Amino acid sequence: MIEKIGIIGAGAMGSSIAEVFAFNGYSVYLKDQNMEYVNRGISHVRKVLDDYQSYMDSMPDKEIKRIERNGIELTETQKNTIKKNLGKQLDIDGIISNIHPVESYKELSQCGLVIEAVFEKQEIKNDLFRELSSYFGENTILASNTSSLSITEMAANYKYPENNIIIHFFNPPYTMPLVEIVPALQTGSKTVETAYSLISGLRNHRDAMVPVKAKERSGFIVNRILIQLINEAIKIVEEGIADEKSVDIGMKKGAGFPMGPFELGDYVGLDIVYDVLKSFNKAYGDAYIPPERLKNMVIAGYLGRKTGKGFYEYTK
Repeated sequence: MIEKIGIIGAGAMGSSIAEVFAFNGYSVYLKDQNMEYVNRGISHVRKVLDDYQSYMDSMPDKEIKRIERNGIELTETQKNTIKKNLGKQLDIDGIISNIHPVESYKELSQCGLVIEAVFEKQEIKNDLFRELSSYFGENTILASNTSSLSITEMAANYKYPENNIIIHFFNPPYTMPLVEIVPALQTGSKTVETAYSLISGLRNHRDAMVPVKAKERSGFIVNRILIQLINEAIKIVEEGIADEKSVDIGMKKGAGFPMGPFELGDYVGLDIVYDVLKSFNKAYGDAYIPPERLKNMVIAGYLGRKTGKGFYEYTK
């Protein structure tokens, strides 16, 4: 039974994955290039939890107002009952205390599962897996959170390739329940079963986590569809059919999407969208050729929310 989880990479994604496991009571060991990055990641976790607490604090009053808008007058006793039933206090300090900052890979060797969430480049991940072969034994599952890269190639650089697998969380994992489970060609059936079972037992802030199995092809299930959605949206604007705002409104109001494709691209990061499209173009052909406009935006540094400008402008 896995009780300790290692996370390599304390950025927005890595720290959010750490939050999910800590939220579920696991001991999490968080590693990055230096302790400043790790501490920044833990601060991100605290902000996520503070925001969730604020959201829960607002729920009783929202429910009372919803009921009263329907013409039902509540007594004070009924209002207090609603506040008692819906009000929930998180043990934020307790959850944070489940996350342990570490400085070396050796400190992660005690973990039954280690998930890497480092920069999305095949060579970087290959090198990391090669280095980690010196630290982890045959009882540690080493997983990647990659959204599009080859786990078979990563596993070819690892001492125990049967223990390698993709466990791909969606951003942000504390509200998005889906997790793609993707084995390498070398992955053992026990590793697949363990990963699937572990994820099945987790909850995020909204729901139970839902693992789905997929075969190793670029983009797996969701991103293969979503990246092409963004690609087609850019083409629609380039062809003068509609502007960005109209496309986003159309997909939200007409197709029920929570975010439009341009909003999604800015949220993910246009450099990531561009790199993934290049990868898909290599795997699937001309349908995934990155638009010239996207390429130029990446060159100019207009990467979306993280730089303050992408398809839209953002104030920090």
